[in-house]
Amino acid sequence: MNTSIKIVSKKNVLKNGLYPIYLRVTIDRKSKFYSTPFSCKLSEWNENQGEFTSKFRNHLSFNKTLRKMKDSASDAISLLEKDYESYNLILFDKYYSQKDKQGLTLCELFQKEIIIFYENGQISYSTSMKEALNALKQFKKDLHKYKFENIDFQFLTDFENFLRKRGANDGGIGVYMRNIRTIYNKAINYKIVQPQYYPFRDFKISKYKKRNIRKALNENEFLALLNFDTNLLPAAKNARYLYIFSYYARGMNFTDLAELKWSDLDNLQFSYNRNKTDVLLKIKLPDIPVINEIFDFYKIYKPYNTPYIFPILNRNIKECTIDQIKTRKDSVLRYYNKQLKKILEICKIDKKITFYTARHTFATTALRKDVNINVIKQSLGHKRLSTTENYLDDFLESEVDDVIVGMF
Repeated sequence: MNTSIKIVSKKNVLKNGLYPIYLRVTIDRKSKFYSTPFSCKLSEWNENQGEFTSKFRNHLSFNKTLRKMKDSASDAISLLEKDYESYNLILFDKYYSQKDKQGLTLCELFQKEIIIFYENGQISYSTSMKEALNALKQFKKDLHKYKFENIDFQFLTDFENFLRKRGANDGGIGVYMRNIRTIYNKAINYKIVQPQYYPFRDFKISKYKKRNIRKALNENEFLALLNFDTNLLPAAKNARYLYIFSYYARGMNFTDLAELKWSDLDNLQFSYNRNKTDVLLKIKLPDIPVINEIFDFYKIYKPYNTPYIFPILNRNIKECTIDQIKTRKDSVLRYYNKQLKKILEICKIDKKITFYTARHTFATTALRKDVNINVIKQSLGHKRLSTTENYLDDFLESEVDDVIVGMF
């Protein structure tokens, strides 16, 4: 059969300006691409040789890793040729995927997934996974020897006790355990471990769920924010404007607001893909004075020469690494949260509000206006209705309390 195996650089540039490296397998003129943990500049890649140039960091070591991937694919082809007279990409994928992940330890799969999350731009998730792995390494100095069959109920219970002795609370422990569960589920999917060893049937993560009543502004409180005179606190003008805009943009996240460009706008309409879920959302803003006021202000107020509407990013993201973008967004968000806190103090609103609660405020308002939950789900960009139901669960309980109290 006509078969070729090659390491290639795909031309779809990542958010950090680098180009991803893939293993390409072609069988009878049909190709399938397998991701690698690597990405680089075009000047750091030798297309003919299918390897990194000397300009790339640790190029000798990483080229060796790429050759191992090619060898692994070649081994899978050899097995197919031994077992079948003819084969296709579907059959190859079955052989190669199992061989590629076969025998990986907990630590090794953790590390592979951390790199994949990072390369996909999921920096927060990658960081969270890395923190869980570091905690596990501190718990078990010989973690590198642990296979998935060793991760049982007793292991998880001992890990929980270890974390509690270090002062961790239910919320933090729950994050670690969910990350371990995610990796274990991937191990089952990759056929690294058999489902009968799955420890989370008995070890319940739900026990860590802490029911925090999500703080959202009620109608009067949001009205106070709308009417707030920023002359009393000039430094809070950006924080106030963006919170209001987020609310009217159906709870648009701060990270997405940061990347909203003037060119995205068509009158009062725009669309964007949520950074968190990659769901496409189409937004039509209400034609009200405060929205026009916001746009009029930012057409004049341009502290940075960027294509973005709001002064969050001080450079074009094409000029920045993923880490630089995240650092900048986090820094500005912390500052805006401090300004929002000061606004609430002046307005005598006794609530701990962060920028993210603009999303909650939008959701609770929609709920109180009897908007169908499926419409709320679509507006928030949730992929599953169950996510929206969990999101609104505490709001519903608070509404019940209001009704009952009003009876007396």
